[in-house]
Amino acid sequence: MAEPAARRILVVDDEQETLDLISDFLDDNGFAVDTATNGEDALQLTEGNDYNVAVLDVHLPGMDGTEILKTLKERKPEIQIIMITGFGTIRDAVECMKLGASDFITKPILLDYLLITIRRVLEEARLKEEAEMAEFYRTLSRTDELTGLFNFRHLKVSLKKEAERHLRYSHTLSLAMVDIDDFKHYNDTRGHEEGNEILRNLAHILRHNTRNCDLLARYGGEEFVILFPETSAEEAMVVAQRICERVAAEMDITVTIGLASLPDDTDNHSELVRAADKAMYWGKTNGKNRCTRYCEDISK
Repeated sequence: MAEPAARRILVVDDEQETLDLISDFLDDNGFAVDTATNGEDALQLTEGNDYNVAVLDVHLPGMDGTEILKTLKERKPEIQIIMITGFGTIRDAVECMKLGASDFITKPILLDYLLITIRRVLEEARLKEEAEMAEFYRTLSRTDELTGLFNFRHLKVSLKKEAERHLRYSHTLSLAMVDIDDFKHYNDTRGHEEGNEILRNLAHILRHNTRNCDLLARYGGEEFVILFPETSAEEAMVVAQRICERVAAEMDITVTIGLASLPDDTDNHSELVRAADKAMYWGKTNGKNRCTRYCEDISK
């Protein structure tokens, strides 16, 4: 089976016969192979070449294989490393794995087994990279790029699920709508870049004044939402007031926060957002820089 041309292997062994045997075999199986007989030459080769795999003998003159392993993993952690030795012990193998080796093979080397091992560690590395990329794109799809908080799409899905769960068990779910006071004027006078910095700094304050179980999302523009699971309006109000105080003390802006709770104010997740929004706008028209709890009088 031919290997992709990009797959390059570095083989390091002080026994020239072993080196030639492995090199010729891997070359016949489609790999691009470089060789070295000592650690110094091996590390020099890695400076100018990108290797997918390094096959290292544990016992080498001067710098031994474990030292090369440790150095390589510090410099180029993406390289998959297979250790080989003529007198290996379980302790040696465990130590190499702790340092980042992908596998450990004892001499005499069975070339077919070495090939299987190389293909396995390459496949494992590929699957790991794909999983990391998939997680990256999942995170990207639900995260606001500017603030790092969840975005509106993720909030919408999570709010519906949380509302259904809290109603099922007759628990209280509170929601806060946070809006920056006079943000348009701030943007117009300071510029959009400073406006973006304000949004990032506000997100930082929200993170550091809420619990890990609370959901923080950028609702849109200068509006943010905090979802408080298993939390009464009175408890959420304590957090909201602390956030108002911190923002006023630490930033060049103030915020107005509206609060509503389910099932006290509504049993509908969409109405919960509207209720908190109405409370927030009432606060805006009555002085700003304040926290307001939704009530029926506000909606009139």
